[in-house]
Amino acid sequence: MPKTERILKVMQRVYEKQTFTVSQMAEEFGVSCRTMLRYLHELSELGVPLYANEGRHGGYSILNARQRSLPEPAETGLQRLVKPGFHLVGMEIKVPFTAYYITQALKPKLWTELSSRIQEIRYPRSTRGQDWIAAVLSRGPVYHYIAGIEVTAIGTIPPGMTSLTLPTREYIVYVHEGGTGREDTDQSFIYVMQQMKQRGLHYNPEMYGLERRSRLGDDRVQIYIPVAHSVNPGALHE
Repeated sequence: MPKTERILKVMQRVYEKQTFTVSQMAEEFGVSCRTMLRYLHELSELGVPLYANEGRHGGYSILNARQRSLPEPAETGLQRLVKPGFHLVGMEIKVPFTAYYITQALKPKLWTELSSRIQEIRYPRSTRGQDWIAAVLSRGPVYHYIAGIEVTAIGTIPPGMTSLTLPTREYIVYVHEGGTGREDTDQSFIYVMQQMKQRGLHYNPEMYGLERRSRLGDDRVQIYIPVAHSVNPGALHE
């Protein structure tokens, strides 16, 4: 069966099942789990709203129309959206969480160096009007910060750089304007947490949050906070 036809059949089956595991789909189509993961990633890039469930039962679900579009009151400045899975290539800082404060001095240097080496990164998603994206994880004892750009595929990683692939994920997005120091960004984060709590939503600390800028040095930053979802009870054990 040609690959394109197989991808279309997988897409059809995904919409029929709504909730499934990689091993279940791999067995059904007679392929390895790694191959099925590749198919699912391709579907995500095509815009299929796949959501990875957390927990030991794991699996994937299709976000329905109501989940994909829940407008927030304009006065809160919040937006709820699903961002398709994507690849990020850039430069990283990884330090003990207790040393988080030192990253505030390191981040500007990281972005400056990335900007000077941007031509080394292969397959950038945009060749003009570049968006600068940071992935941030502050779970447990480690603070991990990757300053990078979105790419369409992971090619050869330039020396001193790293890559990260993030799945399709639902986020609460808030535009932070003003200082980018710790106190200023923490105030924005606390505000968003309060607004989410009022709406019965919860932050998922197990997933990377995102910071998006249209140009370096800009005080206007889009903050993406991952939303936690309960595991679908119909999901099968992987």
